[in-house]
Amino acid sequence: MVERDNKKFEEWCMEMAEMRRQSVDKGKAKHEEVQELFNMLPTKEGECYEFLPVDWLRKWLDDSAVTKPVDNSHHLCVHNRLIPDKICDVKRISQKAADIFYARYGGGPRLDASALCRDCVMEKCRILRLKNQLNEDYKIISNLTRITLQSHEGYWVGKASLRSWRQLALEQLDGKDDDSDRTDGKSNGEGPNNLHAKGDDEMTGEKEDGEDLNFNEDLVCPHGDLCISETERRLVSDETWDRLKAYFPKSPAFIHYHSPCVQCQVLEKEGEENETLSKMMANEQKSALLCLFQDKNRPLLIKWPEETDVLYVVSQFFVEEWKKFIRKPTKCSPVSSVGNNALLCPHGGLMFTAESMTKEDSKHVALIWPSEWEIIHKLFVVDNTIKVIQLMKTGETGTVLLEYKTIPGLCGECREGLLCQQQRDLREYTQATIYIRKVVESVKVMKEGAPELNLSGSEAEEEREEGKVDGEKDPDFNQSNGAKRRKLAHPCIGSSSSTYYKQGIRRSTRHRVRGEKELIVSANQTLKELKIQIMHAFSVAPFDQNLSLDGRMLTDDTATLGNLGVIPESVILLKADEPIADYTAMDDIMQVCMPEEGFKGTGLLGH
Repeated sequence: MVERDNKKFEEWCMEMAEMRRQSVDKGKAKHEEVQELFNMLPTKEGECYEFLPVDWLRKWLDDSAVTKPVDNSHHLCVHNRLIPDKICDVKRISQKAADIFYARYGGGPRLDASALCRDCVMEKCRILRLKNQLNEDYKIISNLTRITLQSHEGYWVGKASLRSWRQLALEQLDGKDDDSDRTDGKSNGEGPNNLHAKGDDEMTGEKEDGEDLNFNEDLVCPHGDLCISETERRLVSDETWDRLKAYFPKSPAFIHYHSPCVQCQVLEKEGEENETLSKMMANEQKSALLCLFQDKNRPLLIKWPEETDVLYVVSQFFVEEWKKFIRKPTKCSPVSSVGNNALLCPHGGLMFTAESMTKEDSKHVALIWPSEWEIIHKLFVVDNTIKVIQLMKTGETGTVLLEYKTIPGLCGECREGLLCQQQRDLREYTQATIYIRKVVESVKVMKEGAPELNLSGSEAEEEREEGKVDGEKDPDFNQSNGAKRRKLAHPCIGSSSSTYYKQGIRRSTRHRVRGEKELIVSANQTLKELKIQIMHAFSVAPFDQNLSLDGRMLTDDTATLGNLGVIPESVILLKADEPIADYTAMDDIMQVCMPEEGFKGTGLLGH
């Protein structure tokens, strides 16, 4: 076995020696090749030559790199010849050395003296001359545009085109010359700072963001004629126009006496007449329905007015859209129809009860006085008439009972479906607001019995705020102008959740009480995640939190808020476990926990 291992070791040593010898032979051969060809690379005057990539020659001189075939395809133009701008990336060598290279390593295509593209060279020279001329024309046009022209000479040019004409011209040239600079257009050592005149706002030479028009198309109206807005165009001299036309021969030309588009003038006149008509219509409707617009003196079902026995109902969406038109008659479209069909089901029945109109459905409907309904009936198209009638009935004991009847009547089936849909929507919400109200019992007893026991962080903060003036700690009550807080009027039946108030009035229609904070939650959030939010807000650990909603304790930490019945605007009561403040009770507890020592030292302790 030892002889066999020795034999294998000797064979391995011989293989390594052979590999070393072959590597040395290859190195010597490569070194001899480099010495042989290196002196053949320079081209003498009058001899034929070819171009080889510099990167390939660099790898050929590197002994450690494996020499690959020659690849000249990256240096060819669209005419399959050498690109003029790539001349710095190739090396001119003698044709004799090139023959040896291609014979040993292969590759191609071969680039001899005739490989230079004449067409590309001529185009490159033309672009350079045009850029030089462009720089000169830019200076001339900048000076010409500063001269004030008379109204009876020159051509109309768009102001946006005049600001960006140089950039547009450069882009035309750069489309043919991809390697030229697109931004500054430097030529003959001149940068943009030397070309741009200071203080010339209309000749910045920079293309504005979002512009995608050809030169002088910004003053063309949709009908293909001269636009009527004089603020978007200006007159330039004939010399300026001739120079610009040389760069943009297909641009639209409008001489100084060219009349603006007749169709646009007619449309503008009609628009002005429509705006005037809309303003008159808005003023008439506002004066006729002033109380409805100002949301004053609105009828209420809970306080039925004595002077009438019938009230009419319209969609709150109609009221809001109508108010938008009254406020901005030139920007908003006039309202033509009431659209009460949205309040009815497919069977023609009403979707809301008289009782729900005073509560949760008040944001969908608005009550209208009979006098207002007559005006609405004249001004708008009424698809369906909905009214509420008060009925007085005498009970068995002689008492007068008030009932409300709606015409058309309630559709029970569709009403039930609407309620189910509303319940599903309430349980599927995201980024909704709920309120956490902390309930504190016997705070004063704890202060007097154990003043050194610290309250929770939220209570300490509330105690510090008790000494402040009411409203001082609430940023919603801090008015910038120092004005007093105004009283909010009684909300009407048709008021929406987003009621408009004047500046300086608290916008929240819900008044928060002390110890209550808002939290943003989602329906798929678990109760445990809510407790973590409460911990950050009230500094109460989750295991010390006792949460209840409408008298029902919330104990399942894995249940979602939607399954627990938590809906937006809900108020959850938080009762935190507090330390015991009675020292006597604490001593009793401590004594119960300590072992009995009454028989210590006697013999009874051992039995």
